[in-house]
Amino acid sequence: MAYRALADMIVVMHFFWILFMLSGFVLTVRGFFHAGFFDRWLFRMLHLLGILYVGLLTLLREHCPLTILENVLRQKYDPGTRYSGSFIVHYIGRVVYPDVDPAVIIIPTIIIALFTLTVFILRPPAKVRQIWGKTKRGEM
Repeated sequence: MAYRALADMIVVMHFFWILFMLSGFVLTVRGFFHAGFFDRWLFRMLHLLGILYVGLLTLLREHCPLTILENVLRQKYDPGTRYSGSFIVHYIGRVVYPDVDPAVIIIPTIIIALFTLTVFILRPPAKVRQIWGKTKRGEM
């Protein structure tokens, strides 16, 4: 029973991870095209690293570690509850995109990762600009 509860907690964490990735992208798009750009450096750094990681996993066609962990826990609880494929296709895709082609997830993920990286380079958070400025001047 503990394995099932842990697997369910992983699902909740996974949804929050997805919400973080999506909200970060929305804030990046909104801030890039409007004055008063969203400049929370820690949020932006974590989002950038997260979306690059997700993009890399997508390019390599690897599953998210949370998906793998959830499957391991479900397998220990009841081997019949394990699923194949990615977390998104299993939980979200079957409701929103029945029988979805993986390209429907892969292509937008790569685009989002590239856009986020581009925005980060073009408009880095103030704290990152400070660090880059010190590095260029040789102060570090």
